[in-house]
This record gives sequence, structure tokens and C-alpha cells, in this order.
Amino acid sequence: MTAVTTTKKGPVWTDRQRTMLTLSRGVPARIRHLANDLKQFLPQIHSEPKFEKKAQLQMLNEMAELSRCQRVMYFECRSGQDVYLWLSSGVSTGPSVKFRVQNVHTTSELNFTGNCLKFSRPILTFDSGFNTAPHLKVLKELFKQIFHVPEGHPKSKPFYDHVMNFGLTNDGRIWIRFYEIPGADVEAGAEEIGPRFVLELARIFGGSFEGEVLYNNPFFIAPRIQRQQIRLASVMKAKGRHEERQTGALKRIAITKVRHPDPVGEIYDAPAQSDAAKRLAAEIDAKPKRKKRKTAA
Repeated sequence: MTAVTTTKKGPVWTDRQRTMLTLSRGVPARIRHLANDLKQFLPQIHSEPKFEKKAQLQMLNEMAELSRCQRVMYFECRSGQDVYLWLSSGVSTGPSVKFRVQNVHTTSELNFTGNCLKFSRPILTFDSGFNTAPHLKVLKELFKQIFHVPEGHPKSKPFYDHVMNFGLTNDGRIWIRFYEIPGADVEAGAEEIGPRFVLELARIFGGSFEGEVLYNNPFFIAPRIQRQQIRLASVMKAKGRHEERQTGALKRIAITKVRHPDPVGEIYDAPAQSDAAKRLAAEIDAKPKRKKRKTAA
């Protein structure tokens, strides 16, 4: 009798869709470090060289197709300080979403005690508010497709050791955090790993970087307009201070021209009648004479 050895097969790798990650030229160093941190968590990410700002966004779909990627993650920088994140769940079908990126903190900068293995699978947790509105449900499904690690991926680890949390605040901003799953000591609690960043929804498009606008955030104000409003408010404030100074000067001039009645002064300001009084008034009003200095002979 010959013993038959059976080998246990792992999960089948069925979800072979990849995500293309690229940046625009001129992005801050903090965003480049954030992109590197995300690549440490997601093995399905394929990075591409930086994208030219002057090129049309539809060119990203062609780049993804040439790289055999079905999803796109694009960090765009405008005016050297405004950073936007574009997410597309399908280069041929869409939809795509535009976010503004705020409050970015990288893993090396935070230096938290939490840790996880590279390319291990995360547990995605969402705030209950994602089920309250149709556009939030679309964002929830988009985050699932972009940030989940496919089961059976050759580079992934076959277990879960960290949590990726998507929180929703009252003002509509999305807080993204990474936490370590505690081991045997469950009472220790989850430790944050990093990175952390905040997304503010701008628009949802029906296609990939194009198409009909499915949702436009009415509370979103572009950073350029915010800076313009701040400059306009400072100009109006300076203009108000200048007008106040001019009004005060005109009031002071008008007050000095007003002659108030002074009956006591009128009595004593009467012209002198006698010759002795006239001589005394002339001596009082006369300017003192300067004495000439004696020069040495």
C-alpha cells in the first residue's frame, strides 16, 4: 500500500484587478510619503511615473489600460499647495470621485507604537453614516474596491492583522485611520499605525475622469476661493480702518472751528480805555527781545 499525500491548497486568486497609483508633478514631499505608505499596505497597487499637469485627465485611463490596471488612484497638486485625490473604480465604466486631501500625517512622522505585516489583509470598517445617503453609499462601495486586498494575492498574507477605518464627521469629511488588531491581550486595545489623512468630497462623476456630474457637494469651497475671500476680508477691514481715521480727523477739525460762548472771557477781553491800560496791554503782548551775545575782541 502506498500512502497518498494530499496538499492543502490555498484560496484561489480570483480578483486580479490592479490599481494604478500616480502623482502629478510638483506634489509636496508629504504626499509622496503618503503614497509610499499606501503602497506598503496594498499589494495590488502598480505605481507609474508622475503625470503631467497640462495633460488631460482622460489620459490616465489609457495609462491604466497599458499597465493592465482597472482602477486608478491619482494625487493632483494645484497652485503648489492644494492637493486633490481622484479615485476611479473602472477605467472603462467609472464612476470616479474627486476629493480634497487635508491634514496629512505619514507613518514615519507619527511614530506610533502600532505595527502590522507588509501586504497583510485589512478589515475595512465604515461609519454608520455611510448608509444614510445615496452618494455616501457610492463612496463606501468605491472604498471597498480600491482599498481591499484581494484574497489569494501572491504578495498578500493569508490573515488579518490591522483595521482600516473610514470615519464620517458632521461636516461631511472622511477621516481615514489604520489600527493594529490586538493579539492575545485583547484588553490592550487597538493601537494606531498610521498614516492618517482627511478627505473632503468635491464631486462624483459618472465616467472615469469624465462624464455627467452625479453629485456636487454644495458645501465644498475651492481653496483658491477661500484664500480670495480671506484676502478680500482683510482688504475691507483695512479700508474700514482708513475711513475711520479720515472721519476722526474731519471731526477734530470741525470741533476746533466751533467757538463756544464764554461770558467771563468776553468781559476781560474788552478793549482798554485808559492810556495806562493800553501801555500795560502792549507790554504783555510784546515779544521778548533777544539779548545780543557779546563777541570776544
